[in-house]
Amino acid sequence: MSNSVSSFFTRIGDFSSDIVQRYLPDAFIFALLLTFLTMVLAVVFTSKGVFDVARHWSQGFWFVLKFSMQSSLALITGWILADSPPVKRVLNKFAKLPSNQTQAIFLTAVVGQLLGLFHWGVVLIGSAIFARNVGIEMEEKDVSVHYPLLVATGYAGLLPWHQGLSAAAPLLVATEGHFLSNLIGIIPVSETIFHPANILIALSVVVLSVIVMPLMSPDKKENIVSVSKSKLEEAKIRGRDETHSEHKKREGRFKSLLLDSKILAISAGGLVWSYLLYLFLTNPFMQVFNLNIFISILFGSGLVLHGNLRNYIDVLRDALEGASQIIIQFQFYGGIMGIMAWSGLGTLIAQTAADLATSNTWYFFAFLASGIVNFFVPSGGGQWVVTGKVLSEATQAIAGADMNLMIIAFGMGDQWTNMIQPFWAIPVISIAGLSIRDIMGYCVILFAFSGALLAIGTLLMGVLL
Repeated sequence: MSNSVSSFFTRIGDFSSDIVQRYLPDAFIFALLLTFLTMVLAVVFTSKGVFDVARHWSQGFWFVLKFSMQSSLALITGWILADSPPVKRVLNKFAKLPSNQTQAIFLTAVVGQLLGLFHWGVVLIGSAIFARNVGIEMEEKDVSVHYPLLVATGYAGLLPWHQGLSAAAPLLVATEGHFLSNLIGIIPVSETIFHPANILIALSVVVLSVIVMPLMSPDKKENIVSVSKSKLEEAKIRGRDETHSEHKKREGRFKSLLLDSKILAISAGGLVWSYLLYLFLTNPFMQVFNLNIFISILFGSGLVLHGNLRNYIDVLRDALEGASQIIIQFQFYGGIMGIMAWSGLGTLIAQTAADLATSNTWYFFAFLASGIVNFFVPSGGGQWVVTGKVLSEATQAIAGADMNLMIIAFGMGDQWTNMIQPFWAIPVISIAGLSIRDIMGYCVILFAFSGALLAIGTLLMGVLL
């Protein structure tokens, strides 16, 4: 029975990967095609004309600058923290543990899921670094591991993110003065992220992921695609030593002392943490913990853990390079968000879900609408801006519906379709040295099974809570 189940998942994993390898375009081309598709849908299904839709796109392109900066900072500071020596030492120790392919993928799944619950930026970087390190360790042990599946497993750690500590919508509605505060008030994270239903479903997602991903391991050696140790090691160092020595040749003694000073870096990190500690000691943690505070935690921790500004700046260069495509593509997705928001297309999707829902099925339809919109606007905070008002008003209009449970369902839908939306996989494949087509086929399978699990969860929320 066990062999039959494993064989089934291996076959569907191989089939899905083959289809994606053949037909999925690169991430930037995907964003452009999605832009044109959204324009067509807006013209066909709303009252807006072509020029109106084009105007909405240009408005959205620039409207997201503030949020794209927040998201970029969260990704960059998360990257720097994950690439700090203490964190990497911990990851490297764990990377040495597995002795075969199944154990390697299982351990990568566990690490990825835990990092995903911690922070969406950290998982994108930490899981990719960990998957790469596991690949190196397996190569040294002469153990064959299907590297694309290993990296896909790391990326799958993003799946539970919107139920974890960095969940965008719960953190936004917990922030004083958020854009819907007059409509729904302030909702602390104790009623969303730390709600028992959210915790239970999130744990179920984690368990599903650590079971499904190892089951897709190829059982024939000829189907295993490994990456040579030399290529992995080359990706690991990425010219850091050459850059370091070249810069140091041109430095004066005073500048060099400042860059290498532990006191300066730790003092800067300590300054950030002094503010954070004051904030946490003088305010209830649940009420002040939001996206900006989370970025501050990552920023201060990164300075302290790197120990000096030279190391911090070196990793910052890598982080900026890895995040560059996201920074540019974010603006295009901002344009898509503009179309979805101001043409009424996003509202139409959310309103259709509300019209179809009953008091028992509302959370399921909110989950479904969120998943659809996320495919076009792969930003939890961004799509909350697009559909949050309609979903909130619909929740108030449905007898017995709770705003906090709707927000939980919204987050579940948003995280779900990340498994088939290649946008956030860009930094992962950049670190791993793969293409989006190498990993997305395996994510499609997890998308299918997690979708069923999350759908059942939302239906049970509507019936039991």
